Amino acid sequence: MERSTEEALIRAAQAEPERFAPLYELHFAAIFRFILRRANDRELTNDLTQQTFLKALLALPGYEPRGYPFKAFLYRIALNELKMYWRKRKEVNIDMSYAEVRGLSEEIGLEERDADMQRLAHALSRLQEDKARLIELRYMDGLSFAEMGQVLGLGEDAAKMRTHRVLATLRTYLSPRV
Repeated sequence: MERSTEEALIRAAQAEPERFAPLYELHFAAIFRFILRRANDRELTNDLTQQTFLKALLALPGYEPRGYPFKAFLYRIALNELKMYWRKRKEVNIDMSYAEVRGLSEEIGLEERDADMQRLAHALSRLQEDKARLIELRYMDGLSFAEMGQVLGLGEDAAKMRTHRVLATLRTYLSPRV
């Protein structure tokens, strides 16, 4: 969707909250998948997705695009909802499926052989939560560095630098031991 069209939808919803539905319909599937990947529970995902959109609707009067797509705003709210949920439960849940790990292998320089994919999955499991979050946002959710920065409250360059550092860490974990 063109940015001008999305901005028109946002302005309409800011003026009349009952006109939020097109934004909801446009982004629901992406936000649902984003949360489901991290929650691994459809019922919880439904609850957190609805909470995300409710908070977005309530925050909409003060929302300003600042050059980022509305989706980044929603991802940030969704990520905060997940963090609050896991913090209350004192758990961390980071799930990267085998299929998703395959997409990252090219960036790391691994062949898509089963043994390499297992090594990559193991290396990912060794990452701290904040570092794994960078990989998830970039490679599993397909966000740009600018969008990642918006979601994480960082500048675009900081998101890019941190992601490249995590990739370097993964390469270290994957390098053969001599």
